[in-house]
Amino acid sequence: MMRSAASLLFFILIATSVAFAASGSPVILEKARSLRSFEENGVQRKELEGDVWITKDSLSVFCQKAVYYPDSGALIFQRDVQFMQPGRTLFADEVVYNEYTDEVFARGHVRVYQDSLKASANRAVYSERFKNGYLYDDVKITDDGRKITLKGQTGFFDHEHEYAYVTGAPVLSQRDSSLALRTQIYGDTIKYYGDRKQAHALGNVIIERDSLLAYGSSLMFHQDSSYAELIGEPYAVQNLDHISGDTLRLFFKNEQLEHLEVLGHAVATSPADSMNTNLFNRMEGKIMSLWIADNTLSRIQIEGNAIATYYIRDEGKPKGRNTTSGDRLFVFFADSKISHIEVHGGTRGVYAPEHLVRREMSELDQKHQ
Repeated sequence: MMRSAASLLFFILIATSVAFAASGSPVILEKARSLRSFEENGVQRKELEGDVWITKDSLSVFCQKAVYYPDSGALIFQRDVQFMQPGRTLFADEVVYNEYTDEVFARGHVRVYQDSLKASANRAVYSERFKNGYLYDDVKITDDGRKITLKGQTGFFDHEHEYAYVTGAPVLSQRDSSLALRTQIYGDTIKYYGDRKQAHALGNVIIERDSLLAYGSSLMFHQDSSYAELIGEPYAVQNLDHISGDTLRLFFKNEQLEHLEVLGHAVATSPADSMNTNLFNRMEGKIMSLWIADNTLSRIQIEGNAIATYYIRDEGKPKGRNTTSGDRLFVFFADSKISHIEVHGGTRGVYAPEHLVRREMSELDQKHQ
C-alpha cells in the first residue's frame, strides 16, 4: 500500500512537470504536501498546499500555498513566499508569476536581497528575471557596503547594474564608520549608481551635513572621492554664515566637511557682531575657496575682482569698516572673526570710521520704518 501511494505521488509530480512545461522551459513541482486539480467553466486550476517547492531553470520558489493556471501560465504563490535566484532572493506575502513573460507581481512586506544591497516596499513589479523592478509604497533601498540608504514612495531598481531611483519625498542617508548619521540629501528625484558609487539628486535639493545646509536644483554626490557638486542657484548656510554662487562644491575628509569651492558670482557673508545682527562682513569674487576646521570657518581665498568688506573692532569696541579689493584676497579667521587679510595684486582699500558707519545704519533704519 505504501509503495502504491509513493508511485501515485511520483506519477503526479511527473505529470505536473509535463503539464507545467507550456513555455519551453518547464515549471517543475519539486515538492508539496498536497495537490488538487479543478476545472471550472473550462479553466484548469491546480492547487498546492504545504511546503511547496517549484523550480524553473535557476529559479526556485518556496511557499505554503500555490495556485497554477496552466492555460494562462499564471502562478499565484501565497504565505511565506521566497523566490531564489543565484545572487538574488525575494520575499513577500504573495507573488503572482507569469511563466510566459517571467513577470513578477509581489505585495506585502516585499524584500529583495542581493549581496550588500537590500530593497523593500509594500508592492513590487519585476521583469526580466529580476533584473529590474518597480517598487511602490514605503520604498527603502540600502547599500550596506557603502552605508547608503535611499527612501521614498516610488522607486525603480536595476539589480544587474546596481542602479536605483526614488521619487515621492525621497531622502538619501549616509552613515559613517560608526553608523552615525552623517549626511542626508533631499530632492524631487534621487538616483543612485551603486557600481559608480554616485548619487544624483534633482529638483529642490537640500543637503544636510552636521551644521551645514546647502540648497540647489541639482546635486551630484561622489561617495568614493567624498565630493559633491551643487548647481542651480546654489547656496549654503552654516550657523549664520551664508555662501552662494553659480556652482558650489563640497569636499569631505575623514567624514568631515573640510573645504568648499564657489565658482562664478561667489558671495560669502558672516555676522560682523553677534550683538548687532544688521552688520555682516561680505566677501565676493569670481572664485572662492573656504576651509573649515572643527566645524568652523578658518580661512577664505577669493580670486577675480575680489572684494572684502568687514567691520573692525578693537578691544571689543567698534572702530569702523574696511573695504579691501585686489586680484586675490586671503582672509583669515580666529574665534569666528576676521583676524587679518592679505591682498595680492591691484590692492585698493577704503576705510569708513565708526561715526560714518553709524550714520549709514541710522539712515538705513529710517528707510525701513
